[in-house]
Parts: sequence; structure tokens; C-alpha cells
Amino acid sequence: MPLLAAASLLSALRVGSALLLLLMSVQVRAQPLQDTGGKPMELPVDRCSGPLSESGGGLGQLTLSLSDLAPLARDILAHHGIRATWSGSGRQLRLELHLDGIQNLRLPEGSAATLYLPRGSTPDVMRDRRSRLPQLWRLDDATVVAADMAYDIRLRGTDAAGAMPVLQTDLGQLPDYRPVKLYVDMFSGFAAVALERLPGSGSAPHRIYAIAGTHVFEHRDFRSWASGLTFGRAQFTSTAALEMIRDAAAYARDMRGGGEVVLTGQSQGALVAQGVGYMLQAYLDASPAMHHLVQIVSWGGTGAQEVIQRMIAEARESGGRGISPDLERHWAASEAEYGEAAAIWSVLLRQWRGIHPGDEAASIRSTASRMRVLGYFFEIDLFARAGTFLGTAMAFPTELILPGGCDLTVLETLIGTDGGRFGLRLESHFLKGYRRAVSRGATAVARPALPAKWPWVTDLLPATELLGMAWLKTLYLDGPAATPENWRRCLSAERWITRDNRFCREAFWPGCMPDPAEARWCLIRDATAVPRSQQVDAPLDRSNQAKGQN
Repeated sequence: MPLLAAASLLSALRVGSALLLLLMSVQVRAQPLQDTGGKPMELPVDRCSGPLSESGGGLGQLTLSLSDLAPLARDILAHHGIRATWSGSGRQLRLELHLDGIQNLRLPEGSAATLYLPRGSTPDVMRDRRSRLPQLWRLDDATVVAADMAYDIRLRGTDAAGAMPVLQTDLGQLPDYRPVKLYVDMFSGFAAVALERLPGSGSAPHRIYAIAGTHVFEHRDFRSWASGLTFGRAQFTSTAALEMIRDAAAYARDMRGGGEVVLTGQSQGALVAQGVGYMLQAYLDASPAMHHLVQIVSWGGTGAQEVIQRMIAEARESGGRGISPDLERHWAASEAEYGEAAAIWSVLLRQWRGIHPGDEAASIRSTASRMRVLGYFFEIDLFARAGTFLGTAMAFPTELILPGGCDLTVLETLIGTDGGRFGLRLESHFLKGYRRAVSRGATAVARPALPAKWPWVTDLLPATELLGMAWLKTLYLDGPAATPENWRRCLSAERWITRDNRFCREAFWPGCMPDPAEARWCLIRDATAVPRSQQVDAPLDRSNQAKGQN
């Protein structure tokens, strides 16, 4: 690519910063979660109980006249208690939606390049015959709450050791589900929770696997920032994600005690959900065994097809995940879950090597067609313009983002001003805005659409991936790899490496033991052989040999 041929480190930093800003999602709630490890953020609860007692534009009634409605629109609006006036019948059915106490704010304009599609031209995502769940809109409504809850997973810090992750959230938000497992990755910051539908709650068995996005203000985690530069790839190829794929596949294949699998997330979490969902379906396709339906419900229109294509192409060439060989060797020797994750990757690699060159995009779409894949988005959300989405994108009416009388926008919560149209454009990306729209029956009036796209964003992927992976490695070496727990593993190994010595066999050798004056890291070099599916040294060796022959 000409851009990359001339790119310097400075230019890579610039484009990386641009993509990071595109992928960052702020996670703010009306009641911010208190972090027991430090002083909580002091954020206003809402407009009515804080000093911001008046809305800038006053309050009014919002009336929307809509047609081309979802088949179950009446049921969805009735469930949420939304006032509606109906007229006509059949395909001529029209709806007037009435919402009171809405702030009179000027909405930003959408993109003329967004293409709205007739409802009959796309799959009926609300009535998928492959699913045993009778009311899929109820599932979709649950996933936006689950995606929000995923942000409440507390990972141990990058410099901590021994602590287990916890889910600090109000489980009463989804009373018909129970958390069954948490998944966290110390390298990429990947965090997900598996929520299982309770027996006897009136629905077919299923699990929601909700994946957290980028932590920016609350519980800031720079690993998720760096993963954002890889467009989520560092997370959906992580050892924890592969472990989740193993568990989800076992649940989906259990035709008696298992059920349907639903992947969900928002912003970067939505990208990772697409990546994990695709890999899960590809893994299931490798076996003739029957399995339940896999679904992806994404909150945001950002698409993962291009980054998945890059992952497949590089995996076919090198056999690896795009991670440093030093780290792969260390994890193979020190992590109990690594062997099973490597086995999952090996199966996927065999699947991808069977794809004819040039058919990667068609193969990805074919795999996605065997799932129910939909993404809800707002037309004014600039983040929706990045990447090709794997399934059916459904646009909410922009007006449903408008806050109610006591609501604060995310920007108001953070800096005390609504930010005008720019603030509402940001609101259309955040989970707070999605939850507000869903509570107003947005899934009843969502329309299939092709979001306007910015191809230049995915054109930057080669540069930003390198930057993101380098940042993640630095965070890992300065954090988990420098802990006393990790040093105990290294000192018990046959050989290990440090920043100062790559041939350590004895602790008394120079640079081969911890230094109290600095955070010196270590990685195991020889202990357990690296599985063939993870041997990323081969292409590096071949390139070195080629250099030696020139």
C-alpha cells in the first residue's frame, strides 16, 4: 500500500490515534459504579436532582409518524408502555408514536449515503425460523443490558497477581439470567460474562456472552485502548476468547442440556462479538455434529469483515495469531488454558487453509449466513461508518436518542454541557443512548439499512495493528511479566529471557533476576514445546534465511 510504504513511525502514531478515537466508547451510567480500589468519580445523577435543574431547550412532546414496521411492532410497544396511534392495515399499516417530556434539542443530520432498504429485501431478523426463541425482540432487549453489564467486570490490574476477576453489577437488571462464568485476558484486556437463561423463565435455553468494549473514563484500562487500534483483533484472538469459543461450542452442541448462543457487545465490544461469533461458527462447521443456533446482536454498526480477512490471511501464512513468538512461548509454558486454546486455533487454521485465495470475503459472508447476525445503530453515529458489518444492520429513528426531562447526556455528565449537536452525535454511540431508545420501543421501528462507510478507516489497519500490538506488548512486559508471581515461574524454568539477557539459565547470571530498583520483566524461553498451531517463528526464520542468501 503506498500509504504504508512512505509511513514513518510518526505517521503510524497519527493514524493510530485517529482510529483509537473512532473506536473509544465511553461507558457512563446514571449511577456510576463505585470502584472499591480507589476514589469513585463524582458524577451528577440526573438533571432533576443536581444543579442542572433546567434543560437548555425546554420540554415538549415528540410525535413520530412511521411505516414499514416490524411484524411484532404492536407487541414491542405495548411491552414498553409506549403510546401509539395506529392506522391502515397490512403493508399500509402506519404508526404515530407519542413521547412526552422530551428535551427540545436540535438533532445532527445523518448521511445522505445511508441507504434504507425495504423490509422484505432483508432477512426477517425478528422471526428467524432457525431459532427456538419465540420472541427474539425480547432477547435483543436483554442483550443491550447484558452489553452494559459486561463493563462491570473488574480485571486485576496489569501489575497485580493472584486476584480473580469479579462482576460488580446489579444482577436485578436481568432477573431471568444468572452469570455462569467470567472470561478475562491479561494481555489484551478482553473481558466477557456468560449469562444463562434461568429454567422455567418462559424461554428456550440460551446463553448470552456479553463482551466489554473500551474503558475510557470509568475504570480506565489502556489494554482496551491498545486493542482498539487492532480493531478488536487482539481481543477476539486472545487465549480467553478461544476458551470462551470452546465453552460456547460445547453448550451449542449439547442438544439436550445446552441451547442457543448469543454474542453481544457495544463499540469495540461489538467488533469483538463479531470476531468471536465468526470464529465460533467456523469452529462448529469443522464438525458434522448438530448444534443450536449462534446469534450475534451488535450495538453499533461498526463492521469486522476487513479485520477478520486480515486475521485469516496472516494465519494462513504464519500459522499464528499475530502475537510475538516470545509471548507465545511464555504462555505455552505458564498458562494452564493455553493448550486447549491452541487446539481451538489449530482447528480454525485448518478451516481457513481450505479457503481458496481471493474467496476470503465470500467465505466470511457464507459462515455469517449460518448465524442470526444483526446490528442496531443510529444513522448519526460516526462510528457506524467503519468496516463492513457481517449481517443485517437495523437503524433506529434518530429522534429516539433525545433525552427525557431529567436525563443527562453522556457529555453533560462528564463536562457539564450538552455539547449541542455534537453531544447528541456522541450520545448515539453510547450504551446510555441505546438503552434509552430500547426502553422507548426502538426495536419495533428499526429499519434495515446500509450505513454510510468510510473506507479509509480500514485502510489504516496494517499500521494501527502494528502500533496496537506493540503497545499491548509494552503494557504486558511492564505489568504481568514483571510480577513476583511471574518471576517464580521464570526461575523454575530451564531457560528464560529478560530485557537485559536473552540466554538466562541461572539467576546469578547478569540481568537474570528481579531488580528491586526497576520493574524488570522475564519470559520463559524453554519449558514446554509450543504447539504447531502456534509456531509463529517459521515465517520469521524463512525471511531471515532469505536475507542471509542475498
